[in-house]
Parts: sequence; structure tokens; C-alpha cells
Amino acid sequence: MTTSKPARDAGVHVVHGTDCSYYTGKIEAYLRAKGIAYRLEPFTPTSLRRCARSTGVLQVPQIECPDGSWLIDTTPTIAYLESVEPRPTVTPADPVVRFISLLLEDYADEWLWRPAMHYRWSYRPTARLMSTWLAEHLHEIPVPLFLKRRYFYRRQLGTFVKRDGVTDATKAAVEASYHDTLTAFESILAEQPFLLGARPTQADFGFFASMFRHFFSDPAPARIMRATAPRSHEWVARMWNLRPEALADAPMPDEVSPLLAPLLADVTKIYMPYLAANARAHESGDKTVTYSVQGVTFTEPTKPYRVWCLGELGRALMKLTDEERSKVAAALGDDEAFEILSRPPSASMPAPPPQLPIAADRRVKPLDSWWRAR
Repeated sequence: MTTSKPARDAGVHVVHGTDCSYYTGKIEAYLRAKGIAYRLEPFTPTSLRRCARSTGVLQVPQIECPDGSWLIDTTPTIAYLESVEPRPTVTPADPVVRFISLLLEDYADEWLWRPAMHYRWSYRPTARLMSTWLAEHLHEIPVPLFLKRRYFYRRQLGTFVKRDGVTDATKAAVEASYHDTLTAFESILAEQPFLLGARPTQADFGFFASMFRHFFSDPAPARIMRATAPRSHEWVARMWNLRPEALADAPMPDEVSPLLAPLLADVTKIYMPYLAANARAHESGDKTVTYSVQGVTFTEPTKPYRVWCLGELGRALMKLTDEERSKVAAALGDDEAFEILSRPPSASMPAPPPQLPIAADRRVKPLDSWWRAR
């Protein structure tokens, strides 16, 4: 396995994904901001199987590097590319700010996934549009278009909405996560151009995942954003338009702004209790997890991947000095959430993903995007 810097002169990175994808949009924005050459290659069943033979995961996006190696999972991918393409950086130098950026990125990646999928697949006009769009990726399968649309509609609504905890009882709370995020964004962006300050960090790219390809683009949430959150609407366009020269002279934030308090409250009051419950369910071998946040009770599949996410956050926190951890605790303002982050990793912690970059064609049994066996 090589750990050398990908050869820029050998070609471009190939992003296997789709231009309606949550995480594909996130990594595309990062590559554009860094000036890393890439080409978006729309996935097909054949191309996904080829990717999975090397990476072991059936998900998009997956990045095929110019030297033939692979990158998967947007958070580790950004961390890896920051190490081999350090300028212009999106990683805060201050350890406390860096941890808060990673914590917000994780919350945005994983918790906002649910309202993003709900708005896309629970609202029939959007669902019809997006199922048709996704059906185009199955051009190699000789069945009528309406059957391909029906497949994606039923799969996405069933897997990522109904079976992921969205019910009549929880729908209002799910949508509140989006509305509350917009409210927090508007107050932050009234004072500074990016979430942590004058320069984008991992937190911005984490929120961009849902904000761009879902909330900004899908009809139902897009109307809400345009009507109630014009600064957020402008931020999405600004993030997509980022180029290296725009970052070069912008100062990196060196302290945690009080403006982040509403977003961090969502992390501590909603996301941390969920992560703790998911980890307990995984350790007990339970297939589902039930927990109460936002005044309602959710039941959803236990997700090994998010057990690993919590463990990674805990490891990052433990690398800080006592003084730095105290500053993190003060920024969070929630002893229970800080205690959840500080717990030792579970004995049943899932195995980590392969070190990046991944050597080509490992021929391993693939998992789904939440690390469940196929």
C-alpha cells in the first residue's frame, strides 16, 4: 500500500458518484476549493461493483486516484488530502477549534442526513423528480424507466426515511432540525462569511453535504431556504464557488465563537444522546436502537459506522491537553455530552476502515454505507 502523494501529472481524480448525492457534493466542493483536479463519473451498478472490489464498501462517492489507489468516506478522505495537499488548508491550527470543527462536521454528516432524505423522499413531487434522475444511472439494465423509478423511490423511502425513524410522530422533529439549522446559520452568517470565521473548515464542508444537493436543490426545502434564510442560500453558492486563491489570505479561526452556541446545543442535546444510545445498542448486539430526543422517541437500525464515528471523536478529544479539553467542555456547555465524548471506546468497536489510500483491487466482501454486511 502506497502512502505517497498522488501523482497530479498522471491525470485527474475520478469521483465515482452522482450529481444529486449528499456526500458527492461535499467532496466535490472540497476538491474545488483545494484546486485538486477531478472528474465526476456517474455511477452504474457495474462501476459500483468495481469500486467495492477494492474498497469493500458499496457507497458513493468513491475516489479513484491517478496512481490507481482509492479513497472512501469523505471525512477520512479530507483528512488524508489535507496531509498530502496541505495548502490551502481547511484544518484549523488551534486544537480546540479543530476539534469543534470535526464535531460539527460529524453532526452535519450524520444527523442532518435524516431531514435531507425525508424532504427528498417524503414529498411526492421531489421524489418523482429524484427517482427519475437516479434511474438514469441504471441505463445498462434493460427494464422500462418507470420500473427503475419505482425501484429507487421504494428503496430510498423505505430504507432512508420510514425505516430510519421518520414517522407521523417524529416528522415535526425531523423537519425542526432543518429549520433550527437555518436559524443558526442566519445568525452566524450575519457576522462572518463561514461557520467558524473568515475561512471555511471541515465544519462548512460537513454542512454543505445536506445544504447543497438536498436543501438548496430539492423543491420543498429549497423554498424554505429561499424564503427564510437568504444568507444560507448565498453561503451555499459561495461554498460551491470556492477556489484556492480565495482561501489563500483568509485568516484561520483561532477561537470558538459564541455564535456557534445554537449549533453546538443541537450537537449536545440531540446528537450526543443518539450516539450514546446507538453505541449501547451495538454493544448489546441489538439490531435497532430506541432513544428520545427533541421531545419524541425514535426507533431506527443500529449503525456500526456511527459507533466508529463516536470513537473517532473520543480519540480526537483525548489527544488534547487537559487545558484544551477544558476549553472544549466550556464551548459545549453540557457536562453529559462531554462525558459521552470522553468515554473509552466500546469493547465491540467496529474495525476501522482501511488506511488511506487503499491499494487497488483488494477483492474484499463489501459492506453497505453503515458498515453492515451485504
